[in-house]
Amino acid sequence: MFCLTIAGFDPSAGAGILADIKAFERSKVYGQAVCTALTIQNEEHFEKPNWVPWECIKSQLEILSRVRNFDYVKIGLVESPQILEKILKWLRKKYPKSFILWDPILKSSSGFEFHKQNAITWQKLFTYVNLITPNLPEAEFLGISKGSLKTTILVKGGHCSNSKNSNDLLYFPKSPAPIKFTAKRVKGIERHGSGCTLSALVLANLALGCNLEKAILKAKKNMRRFFTQGSGKLFTILP
Repeated sequence: MFCLTIAGFDPSAGAGILADIKAFERSKVYGQAVCTALTIQNEEHFEKPNWVPWECIKSQLEILSRVRNFDYVKIGLVESPQILEKILKWLRKKYPKSFILWDPILKSSSGFEFHKQNAITWQKLFTYVNLITPNLPEAEFLGISKGSLKTTILVKGGHCSNSKNSNDLLYFPKSPAPIKFTAKRVKGIERHGSGCTLSALVLANLALGCNLEKAILKAKKNMRRFFTQGSGKLFTILP
């Protein structure tokens, strides 16, 4: 089974395509990657992104597609809504039935802001994807903290610091209420790239045949194990 991640390269391997590949491998899924940015960062400090031009992103997609059909795709850090739209339209033309997960990256864990565009410019792209996985600040920025009628959304609750639990909320289109996934918060530990890894684990579980609810439950269970092992802000993906 193969999964594709389209995201930035983080030299610390805590987030981005390296984190996704590790999460895929942990789930016994073979991951391949397309790079959208070469970032200058470590797990504690972010200096700048060096954006990969669309033509180079497209070339990476095209050469992989010569030998592989991707039924499960994750998209992370992108330069702009315009680049995201180009990626999504390419994917939908090439793989019209693929499951596409978009994990919005609006700000690095160290505070660097990538995007300030109006939420409407992002919202028009929601219908291209099957699942969006924002954290609480991203969901608020995108105007989807109370769900969306356009696609399925998993709002990750790790940024809710005033709660003893990490509550993730799964919204389905036209559903009257979300499904809540609750896990006890690991106190006193802040890890870099946890959102990237959780989303990658969810996608891998879907690729292995889990339904969405089971895929999320398994991902959250593994994330709790990972959080307890690591060094500084980096966590270890256990076998």
